[in-house]
Amino acid sequence: MFYAILKRPYLLLDKQLISIHPIDYKATEKGFVSKPHSHKHYEIFFFEKGEASHFIDFIEYPIFDNSFFLISYNQIHYITAQPDTFNLGFAISFDKTYFDFLDNRLQSLFGTFATSPAYSLNGLQELFSMLFRQIEIEIRQHQSGDLVINYLKILLTHISRLKVATQKEVHSIKNPIWINFLEAIETNFVSKKKVAEYARLLNTTTTQLNRISQKQNNTTALSVIHNRLNLEAKRKLFYTGIQIKEICFELGFEDAGHFNNFFKRLNQQTPNEFRKAFSKIFN
Repeated sequence: MFYAILKRPYLLLDKQLISIHPIDYKATEKGFVSKPHSHKHYEIFFFEKGEASHFIDFIEYPIFDNSFFLISYNQIHYITAQPDTFNLGFAISFDKTYFDFLDNRLQSLFGTFATSPAYSLNGLQELFSMLFRQIEIEIRQHQSGDLVINYLKILLTHISRLKVATQKEVHSIKNPIWINFLEAIETNFVSKKKVAEYARLLNTTTTQLNRISQKQNNTTALSVIHNRLNLEAKRKLFYTGIQIKEICFELGFEDAGHFNNFFKRLNQQTPNEFRKAFSKIFN
């Protein structure tokens, strides 16, 4: 793992687990590639010093000084570092029930497939370093969970403010229909693949949904639906040994040919080619 080889400090709060992992890693002359993995929990990464790349759901995000990442439930991620680079910071993990301690505003930061998980903390680095170290102290000493929860809320509140400020700069405050559209896709992308189905679900029109999608994401509503379906296909191809034909039916395609054409159109390679390409990298 990318974490320092230290005993993992953790805290059990009403049978719910939260743990913190110090990151203190210098890549050798061969560099470093962590094993891709997903979790049934959530993770927060803070790099005080960073010279690496964080791949989250197959998108590369640079790791640099004072960078911050939110990893959601089921997202696939891994880290690569070039030779002779140094990375220092913390990673916090907490489970689904512990996630429910957060209010909806903070939960939404972990977002969907259409939400960037990466942030730059310029101006907040000293505060965040202090908060992570306080969380580590509380967890190591197995103190009451109240302070840990509050520190976590402070961290995420500052990220929420940073996100709002960034959105204002690009004139892109999220439309409520857009937010509900993304949530609806997350729940229904296997069974509902047409824009009209989501328009009915959201009590709007296909024209309005496409207009909002173009404004919020610079793409059509159908592309957003297809991108979520494509992401799930890549997750299953990459992280499971399920046969492609079975993946096809799990994702609601009528036949393997339709699935192959869909996947190749979005990725310029067949599902089998995608699976082989990634297996060569990590096997």
